[in-house]
Amino acid sequence: MIDSGNKLTYTLETNGSLYSHDDLSVDGFADYLNHFTPNYWDFMILTPSTPVKGSTFIQVGSPDAKTDFRMTVELGIYNPNKIEMYRYYSDNKEEVLQILTDYFEKQELPNYKNWEDVSNEMN
Repeated sequence: MIDSGNKLTYTLETNGSLYSHDDLSVDGFADYLNHFTPNYWDFMILTPSTPVKGSTFIQVGSPDAKTDFRMTVELGIYNPNKIEMYRYYSDNKEEVLQILTDYFEKQELPNYKNWEDVSNEMN
C-alpha cells in the first residue's frame, strides 16, 4: 500500500456489486476467481483512484467456450491520443491471482507487451 497524502485506493466491481478499497484483499480476489462460472459472464474490474504506471484498470472475465475455457485478463492503459487495451488469456488461476496481487499490492503492471492489442474495441 502506498503511504502518502495522496493515498492510492482501488475499487472492485464484480457482477454489478461495487466494493471500496477497505473491503478489498488478495484473499477476496482468490475467492472471486474460484467462484467464476464457466460460460457465464462473471467478471471483476479493479480500478485505481489514479493510474498505476499509466493503467486505468485491470479486469478478468470468466472462462467460456469462446475463450477455450480460459480466463480473459484485460489491462487498460491511458494514452493522451486514445485509450489502449491489451488482452491475455490464461487457464491458470494462480497466474491471474498473481497479476491482480502485483497490481493491487505493489502497483506493478504485468508484462503486457506480448498481449493482444485490442485498443480498437475501446475507441
